[in-house]
Amino acid sequence: MPGRTSGLERDLNLVRRRAWLFIPFLLLGILVSFALGSVAGKANAVATMQLETVVYDVFSGGDRGLRIFEAQSMTGDERFKKEVIAATGDPNFDYARFAISLNPISVADGVARGVLTVAIKDDNKAKAESLRANFVAVFTKEYTAQDGLFRVRFIENRTTVADAAEKQYQVAVKQLREVAGAKGANLPLDELSISRGAGTLAEEFNKQEVSLQGELAEVKSALDVINSGKWSADANAALAAATLKTPVSGDPRQALGSRQTALETSIASLRKLRADLSDTSLDPEIVKALDAVRTNLQLKFDAYGKIANARAAVTAAESNIDVSYSFSGGVAGTLIGRVAVALAFTVVFGLIAIYTLEWLSQVRAHSTD
Repeated sequence: MPGRTSGLERDLNLVRRRAWLFIPFLLLGILVSFALGSVAGKANAVATMQLETVVYDVFSGGDRGLRIFEAQSMTGDERFKKEVIAATGDPNFDYARFAISLNPISVADGVARGVLTVAIKDDNKAKAESLRANFVAVFTKEYTAQDGLFRVRFIENRTTVADAAEKQYQVAVKQLREVAGAKGANLPLDELSISRGAGTLAEEFNKQEVSLQGELAEVKSALDVINSGKWSADANAALAAATLKTPVSGDPRQALGSRQTALETSIASLRKLRADLSDTSLDPEIVKALDAVRTNLQLKFDAYGKIANARAAVTAAESNIDVSYSFSGGVAGTLIGRVAVALAFTVVFGLIAIYTLEWLSQVRAHSTD
C-alpha cells in the first residue's frame, strides 16, 4: 500500500478491518425492526372517487334519486354490504371497518357531482390495499351499470311510495263506503270520487246538458220558422223531420212541441240530479270521506307518474367515476420497511462502533507511549 493514502481509503480500510462489528448490530437491528413494526401503526389505504351523474331528457325533479347523496346512501344498503363482504373472501369481515365520507361539489337538475372517499386500515399494507380494491370494484359496478344497485334503489324507492299511496287510497275508499252505507245513501261513489280531469261526474253532467240545450235550440228555431207561416206545409214537414231526425206525420208543430217539452223536462231533471250530487247537498261526513278518497287518488296518480319518470331517468342517466389511490402509515410494518430499518440500524450503529473502537485504540496507544 502506498505511503500516503486518502481519507476515503483510510475509512474504507478501517471498515473492512473491523467489519465484524456490523454482525451484532445486524442481529440487533432485526430485533429493532420487528419491535418498531409492531408499534408503527396500521396501514391506511384510501380511495378518492370523483363521481358524476348526468341525466338527459328527464322531467323536472325526475332525477331526484340519482343524486350524489343517493350514491353514498347505497353504500349502507345491506345488499351492497353483502357484495363487498363476498368480494373480500372473508364471510366474517367487518364492513364497518370502511370509513366512507362524501363531499358534494354541485347538484342541479339533471347533473350531480361529488367526491366519495373510502379508507380502510389494516396491519398488513397489501391486505389494506386489497380490501380497498374490493370496495372500489363493487361500487364502480353498482354505480355505473344500468342494472346496478344505484338505479335499482331509485326505482324501488319510487315503487314503495306508490304502493303506500295505493294502500292509503284503498283504506279511504273502504271508509267512504262504510260512511255512505251507514247514512243509507245510494250514491255513485266511484264517479263522485273523481274530483277533476276527464271523467268527473260534473263534467259528464255539463256535457249532457250542453247536448240537450243544443237540440232544444234547434227545435225552438224550427218551431219559430213554422209558426211564421212563410213556408208551405210540405216544407214545414220536411223541416220538422230533419230537426227530429225521423219522419213526421200530421201537424209538425205538435211533433216539435212534444220534443221541446221532453227536452226541457230532461234538462230540468239533469240539473236537479247535479245539484243533489254536489258536495253542498251531500251529508258533511260523506263529503269528508269523499275528499279523503279524492286526495289519496291524486297522490296515487302522482306516485305512479313518478315511477314512469324514474324509469325514464334511469334509462337516460350516464354515470362516470374517476378513482385515485393514496396510502399512509404502516410502512415500518411491511417487509421492505423492516429490511430498511434493520439495514439502517446496522450501518449507523456499526459505523459508530467501528470509529469509537478505533478512537479508543488510538487513545490507548498514545497513553502507552
